[in-house]
Amino acid sequence: MITSLSVKNYALIEDLNIDFSKGFTVITGETGSGKSILIKSIELITGKRAELSSIRSGCAECIITASFEYNNPKITEFLNHFSIPLDDNIILIRRTIESSGKSKAFINDTQVSLSVLSGLGELLINFHNQYERHSLLHLDFQLENLDSKVNKIDFLLNKCAILKSNVKRLEAKLESMNISEIERLRKVDLYSFQVKEIQEANLKIGEDKKLQEELPKLKNAQKIADLSKEVVSILYSCENATLSNILKAKKNIETINAYGENASEALSLIEQAYYQTEETYREVELILSRIQLDPEALNNCFERLELIKNLKKKYGSSIEIILEYKDKIEKELDSLNNYRETFSKVKEELSKETSKLMEVCELISEKRKNIALNFKKLVEEKLFELEIKNAVFDIKFDKKEPSENGFDVIEFLFCANKGEKVLPLKDVASGGELSRVLLAIELASQIESDQTTVFDEIDTGTSGSVGDRIGEKLFELSGKKQVFAITHLAQVSSFAQTHIKIYKEIEKSRTYTKAVVLNKEEHIKEVARMISGKNITDFALKHAKELISSSNKEQ
Repeated sequence: MITSLSVKNYALIEDLNIDFSKGFTVITGETGSGKSILIKSIELITGKRAELSSIRSGCAECIITASFEYNNPKITEFLNHFSIPLDDNIILIRRTIESSGKSKAFINDTQVSLSVLSGLGELLINFHNQYERHSLLHLDFQLENLDSKVNKIDFLLNKCAILKSNVKRLEAKLESMNISEIERLRKVDLYSFQVKEIQEANLKIGEDKKLQEELPKLKNAQKIADLSKEVVSILYSCENATLSNILKAKKNIETINAYGENASEALSLIEQAYYQTEETYREVELILSRIQLDPEALNNCFERLELIKNLKKKYGSSIEIILEYKDKIEKELDSLNNYRETFSKVKEELSKETSKLMEVCELISEKRKNIALNFKKLVEEKLFELEIKNAVFDIKFDKKEPSENGFDVIEFLFCANKGEKVLPLKDVASGGELSRVLLAIELASQIESDQTTVFDEIDTGTSGSVGDRIGEKLFELSGKKQVFAITHLAQVSSFAQTHIKIYKEIEKSRTYTKAVVLNKEEHIKEVARMISGKNITDFALKHAKELISSSNKEQ
C-alpha cells in the first residue's frame, strides 16, 4: 500500500505532501480543481511516461516521491532480480523530470530504468481509469482472478511448472541430438581425437606448478654446482679456509683467557661461529651432492611444459579444466556412439513427461471449469448489486500449448443489456461499466492483497442508489486491500474512511492545486457541497449527515 506522496512542481502543484491510510480513501473536489493531477503524479511514480508540459511553468524540474509498504513475495523477488536493496518491506521511489527532457528514477536510492520502475509499479498499484492501463483487459489478470477461487490450485500449478521445465529440457536435448549422420560422424572423430590427445598426455593436477618450480634448477645446474664448490673451498678445503682460520682464532682466545683476561664471551661467540660455519659447509656439500647435470631431464621438462601449454590453449586455462572437458566429451562421445539407443530413450522420456504434463493440465482445466460456473454467478450477483441488473457475465475457455499455468486460455465475456450478444469486455463495456465489472470481479474473487487499487471516476454516468451501491462495494473491497476512488458523488464519498479534498488557490496571480485530509466536520461539509454545490444549505448538511450515518451503519 502507498503510505505517503510528495509532489513538487508538477502541473499546478508547487509543493504537496500527503500521508495515506489503509482502507477506503476518496478524493473529491470541484471540476478542474486538479483531482486527476494527483492521480497522474501517482502514475508517474509507478513508471508512466512523462510529458515536459507537466512541469510547472517556470520550474527546471518536477520531483515526485512516494513510499510503499508491502508483503508480496513477488515484490521481494523483483527487487532481488534487479539488485535493489531491501529495506524492511518499505519501498521508497523518487522520480525527477527535467525541463531538458531527462527523466531519472530511483528505487530505494538505486537508479533504475523506466521499464524497471513500470514493472514494479504494476505490482504496487492497479489503476482503473477510463480504458487506460486497465488490468481487467489482460487475459493473465482474468486467469489469476478465476484461479483465486480454485481450491489447492497452487500445488497443481507448481507441479505443472516442474513438468513443463522437464519437457523443455528434453525437447532441447532431442533438438541438439537431431543432427545428420555426417555431422554425427564428424563429431565422433573430433571428440575421439580430443579424448585420445588428453589421455595420452597423462596429466596430473598440480603437475604444471611442480615443473615450473623444477625448471630453474635444471636450467642453472652447472652454475649451482660451480658456486657450491667454491663455497666448500672457501669454508673448508682451500689453503686459507675459513674453518681453519676460525679454529686458530679460537685457540688464541683460549690462551688470552688462560692469561687471566676474561674472554669467555668472545670464546662462546667464536665457538658458535665455528659450529655454524661448519653446518653451512655441510649443507652446501649436500646441495652439491644433489646437483645432477642432466640435459635430458631439462629437455623433458621443457617439452612437458610446452605440451601442457598447448593443451591449455585448446581445452582450458588449467589442468583441472582440461580434465573436466575430457570427462564431458567422453559422455558426449558415448551418447554419439550410442546415438540411436540414446535418442530413443530421450524420446520415450519426453513422451512420458509430456503425458504427465497433459494430465496435470487436464486436471487444472477441469477444476477451473468446475469453479467457473459458480464464479460467473458470483460476479453477476455483484453486478446486480451495482445496479447493472441485466448484466450477463461468462467465461470462454480456449486451448493453447501447455505452459507453466496449464493449457487454458480464458476470456471474460460481458453484456450489459438483455438480449444483446455476449462479447469480450474490451469490445462491449463502457469505461464506467468496465470499472464496475472489475469491482464486481474483485469482490467475487476476494483476493487479499497489499496492492493499492485506484478507481478513477467509477461512478461516471451514475447517481442516487447506484452511487450508494458503488460506495458500499468499494468499502467492502477495502477490507481486502487499500482502495482509492476519485468521485463526484456524495453517496460514494459518505463511505470514505479517509477523505482527501483537492482545491485551487490563487496567490500573487498564480494558481496552485492543494490537498487536505479532512476531519470529521470537514468531511460532512464536503459531502454537503457535493449535494448542493458551493452554497451549502442546511438541508444539504442534514442530508450529508444522514448519508454518512447510513453508510456507517452498513460498515
